[in-house]
Amino acid sequence: MELLAIVVRLSRAIGLCNLRYVAERKRFEFDHGLMLAYWLLLNLLYLVLTPMCFLGMVYSYFSCQGMDMLSMAFSCVALVKSCSLFVILGSIWFRRHRIKHVCNGYLRLLDRFAQYNWNYSFWRRHFWKLLLSNTRFVVLFSQLFGPGSALMCGVDVEVVTEVPPIYIGLSVVVVLLEVLVSCTDSLTYFVLGTSNRLLECMSQEALELRQDLRWLPPSRGRHRAVYQRQLLAAWRRLWYSCLHLSNLLVELLKIFQAQMLLNVFTNYLTEISIFFNLVVLIADAEFISLWRCYFNFIICMMFHLDILMHFSIFGANITRWKHLSARVQQLWLALKTVHMDSREDTHCVALLHQLEFAVLHLNRKLQPRTKRVRNLQIVGLFDMNRASWNSMNASIWINVLILWQLAYKKYY
Repeated sequence: MELLAIVVRLSRAIGLCNLRYVAERKRFEFDHGLMLAYWLLLNLLYLVLTPMCFLGMVYSYFSCQGMDMLSMAFSCVALVKSCSLFVILGSIWFRRHRIKHVCNGYLRLLDRFAQYNWNYSFWRRHFWKLLLSNTRFVVLFSQLFGPGSALMCGVDVEVVTEVPPIYIGLSVVVVLLEVLVSCTDSLTYFVLGTSNRLLECMSQEALELRQDLRWLPPSRGRHRAVYQRQLLAAWRRLWYSCLHLSNLLVELLKIFQAQMLLNVFTNYLTEISIFFNLVVLIADAEFISLWRCYFNFIICMMFHLDILMHFSIFGANITRWKHLSARVQQLWLALKTVHMDSREDTHCVALLHQLEFAVLHLNRKLQPRTKRVRNLQIVGLFDMNRASWNSMNASIWINVLILWQLAYKKYY
């Protein structure tokens, strides 16, 4: 909960949300008064300054970059980032009640499975995601203060001794807007990772129910009836948590799917631009710089891994659901082997029927052709899985090859 409090304070400070965590009630509530005015003012500033920053970045690209095609590529990246910011601002205003509902739903599930430890791999995965997400700031600082930026435009020396105050202010705003996009991306990934961990906890609880089934008293009587009621209550509680998490995932995707699409598209365009820049540096044999080539290659690979983590977190979610379905099916098969009297063992009979329904429900949700039963695609375009990532890899290579051919034909 300490980490949650830090994340909430950071989100409130940059205007990402108008929620505050009430520790006594263990839920999120809306801010009012001064914090609401601060949030409104900050979002209005974002709304006004985003087009100005976009125009400033595009002007610096076209006025200072040596190659027009490279300028157009980075201008497309700036345009997609601006659209992503507008989508974020619209989501946090018009969907704030749905965001509050999703956050409180996850808090209830975390409190429900608080007895399970969060393993080291969970935090390691999110640390790498945070590290890869910060790569965009390296690219941004290179665009603001590196060669080809508006600051270095027309300057023959490599070191600038004086920076205009208006340029410093513009750079601070651009970095703050990038922080807003990065925090939204990281929070969405963290929530999806939390969902995967909750599914692991549910699978573990289903396994424990199967083990508890062995201790069912063989002789009929009060102890057997009480034990049956406890098993049925535990299963109903677990199944309610499964359905609740499934609904939260669908709601989360409806809220942030446009922002997820634009974020993946931004990384996709950025990787194409950086890789195309790397090809240009290598092709220019007279002024080749090995350090710049290494730098561009490392940044390109980090963006590539960032895209991979976006797709893999969704693939891991499907895998966790399949594992949970297998555990529920094992529990159902174990209960079928128990000798039951339909008159006296009414709770076991009810549990058997509910488990059968749960197996059918999960198998239907996880069938290969999911378009007929669930809509978990990003804006209806594609599923976030390994097959889509492979298609995106092929698209990146093809686009870089096309850009290089056009540049070679035009400039060489």
